[in-house]
Amino acid sequence: MRLALMVCLVASVSACGGNTLAPTGVAGGTTTNIAGTWNGTIGSSNNATEQLRMTLTQSGSDVSGSWNSTSVSWTGEISGAVKGSSFDGQLKFSGTAADGTVCTGTANVVGQVTTSTMAWTSASGVVGGSCPAPLPTVLKIDVQRQ
Repeated sequence: MRLALMVCLVASVSACGGNTLAPTGVAGGTTTNIAGTWNGTIGSSNNATEQLRMTLTQSGSDVSGSWNSTSVSWTGEISGAVKGSSFDGQLKFSGTAADGTVCTGTANVVGQVTTSTMAWTSASGVVGGSCPAPLPTVLKIDVQRQ
């Protein structure tokens, strides 16, 4: 009986091998690369869904770039950071109202990113100065890499 217990103990210790590394399928600390050109839509609770194009650059986890709507006079800049498969940043907004007034603001955006798609949201939407047209609220941005 002792011999059987000793064999089991030796086999168990040998199987563990003393390796403290995580399994190779786990990619701890990997940052998704989202640099490039992206096309999709930007929608809000108080405006129609519009076409969107983004051009992003990335250095490590830091992301910056520009965006514009290809269907209305909306443009802006993007800045933020990717951590794993999540983005957290700001979208600067500039849009021209029907009377020619340029309206500006900023939206804090968060969401999931992959190498081929991104889905960002902003619960508060664009916050900015006075504007004769309503600034977009409750934003939803869905884009695909081109």
